[in-house]
Amino acid sequence: MLSAVPAHAHGAPTDPPSRAFLCSPGRQTASSSPCRTAIAAGLPSTEWDDVRLANVAGQDTARVPDGKLCSAGLPRYAGLDQPRADWPATRLTSTAFTYRATIPHQGSFRFYVTRDGYSPARPLRWADLEQFLTVPSPPLVNGAYRFTVQLPKRTGRHVVYTVWQNTDTPDTYYSCTDVELAAAPATASARKPVPVASSTEQPPSATTRIGLSAVIGAVGGLAVLGGFLLWRRRIL
Repeated sequence: MLSAVPAHAHGAPTDPPSRAFLCSPGRQTASSSPCRTAIAAGLPSTEWDDVRLANVAGQDTARVPDGKLCSAGLPRYAGLDQPRADWPATRLTSTAFTYRATIPHQGSFRFYVTRDGYSPARPLRWADLEQFLTVPSPPLVNGAYRFTVQLPKRTGRHVVYTVWQNTDTPDTYYSCTDVELAAAPATASARKPVPVASSTEQPPSATTRIGLSAVIGAVGGLAVLGGFLLWRRRIL
């Protein structure tokens, strides 16, 4: 299912897939409007795994300017930075992420997700991102790095931003992945409480009934006694 790539390419997210991967030859999403526009602007679509900068040395925010995060500031990948809400998005149903390594490297991964209030109609900025995971030197399994992630609570359309900083080369790779996040199901504690009948609607308890019977009996007894005393006084 993966398209052929040149020898100098190295890796990118494939599950959920990055924008560059979704615009690569052989993908149905390559015919989407954002991909067609990006390719027409010069996107080298066969190099979906080569959005990389050399000699970054961890200075990501200094080397990659706001509004150009998806292209890493590289002019030929500028089409990936289009601020639009119709990029093909993956509806997340799993916490398992896969990063395909066409040429393996040692290094660490950092994962970010856009904050609440993010608008895909605006250029992506570093301030829009919240880092949620760092994985140093993960093992390579069957040509890919795999991660179990737990995103912060989000709903709707967001961008997962992945940074792969190599330690055996001076290169760092950047990827934008568009996702749709569903609202979390309601928990038992969050469910609407069952209404409780008011005290006027509830039948009296057994104890209450016994107490009432005693009071009624006492009042009746006093009434009888009073009537007897009144009758006796009259006849005397």
